[in-house]
Amino acid sequence: MIKTQEHKQILSQLYYSALKAVNGCHAVEQHLIGKPIAGKVAVVAIGKAAAAMMLGAKKQLKDQIQSALVITKEGYADKSLGYPCIEAGHPVPNEQSLVAGTKFLEFISNIPKETKLLALISGGASALVEVLPKNMDLELLQKMNKWLLASGLDIHEINKVRQAVSLIKGGGALKYLVQNTMTQLLISDVKMDVAEDIGSIGSGLFVKRELNISLPKIPDWLEKHIQNSKQTSSILVESHIIASNEMACQSIIEQSNQEKYEVIYHGQDLYGDVFELAEVLTNVLKKAESGLHIWGGEPTLCLPEEPGRGGRNQSLALALACKLEKIKGITVLVGATDGSDGPTDDAGAIIDGLTLQRGMINNRIAKDDLAAADAGTFLAAAGDLISTGPTGTNVMDLVIAIKEPISAAS
Repeated sequence: MIKTQEHKQILSQLYYSALKAVNGCHAVEQHLIGKPIAGKVAVVAIGKAAAAMMLGAKKQLKDQIQSALVITKEGYADKSLGYPCIEAGHPVPNEQSLVAGTKFLEFISNIPKETKLLALISGGASALVEVLPKNMDLELLQKMNKWLLASGLDIHEINKVRQAVSLIKGGGALKYLVQNTMTQLLISDVKMDVAEDIGSIGSGLFVKRELNISLPKIPDWLEKHIQNSKQTSSILVESHIIASNEMACQSIIEQSNQEKYEVIYHGQDLYGDVFELAEVLTNVLKKAESGLHIWGGEPTLCLPEEPGRGGRNQSLALALACKLEKIKGITVLVGATDGSDGPTDDAGAIIDGLTLQRGMINNRIAKDDLAAADAGTFLAAAGDLISTGPTGTNVMDLVIAIKEPISAAS
């Protein structure tokens, strides 16, 4: 038990150091120090990390900021900023998401031409702000998002659909600007295979999408709401990714090297169905060399009609616990970087070979909870959940595993 607690502590410290390295306040402030913006500035921050990003802009730009608007998830606001803030629904949009859409358009359309626009965008923006076509309402928007979240589609495909029904996503917001240029700083919550993937961050409010883009198969009831209007804006958008999953992983590597741990970095390979990933990761860890193993990415999870507690990270963690039952010397942290996994306040979990034994004390059956997408209930019974609160960032998910020994000193 002592060794388990030591390993959990090591994994927690590495996880929190990664969150700090990609924190929105730090990332924005460092970028603006290196690439200052001159003159008057209007700032709009949207996403789960919006408050932290706005704080970084405020620290650096100070009195240059002429106006500002923050749109973030309920419970993620920072009232000390002193700027107007709207808290909206996530992961499913709510009435406040539509209010946020109206306020967002009012804000960007009333920026004087001589004032520069700085947009601070992080993951979560897709649900938090929306302007709908006339033939669509909130009930249908929520139905669409619930279907998307349960579909098992990756984030790029999900955001293609969101862009196709929105009046502001996929570059739709650009037509409301009077500026010729603008700057956006982005915290990436997507896998960036090609430059065009930047439009998946927050569904690309200021990134023009291609006309007639190929969409995944969608239900018949959604087909008639697809918008195919071409974005013709000539505004030059300067985009910078200031924090990413890769940066978070690199910070773990650096910290591990300082502690003299043996590090095996598996890259951004954490994609696909959580149950298939659990099989892959288990096989890797059983055969792998001893040391600290790191993965980054974002798994997918198909949900039943009435899911229980937890999201993809908690499901992956419990699936791993089932595969690693009674195996000694392996401890695994699975965590979201935004502080919430699915519609919960838990970020993930730290599991080991005794997780199932601890959870079954309260008569839980792990496989039944997994099938019901209720992994969080079992992990809570086992005492293995991670709860961080809002982290000020959102760069997908992390898996950090210890296989004994992790260093010569161990």
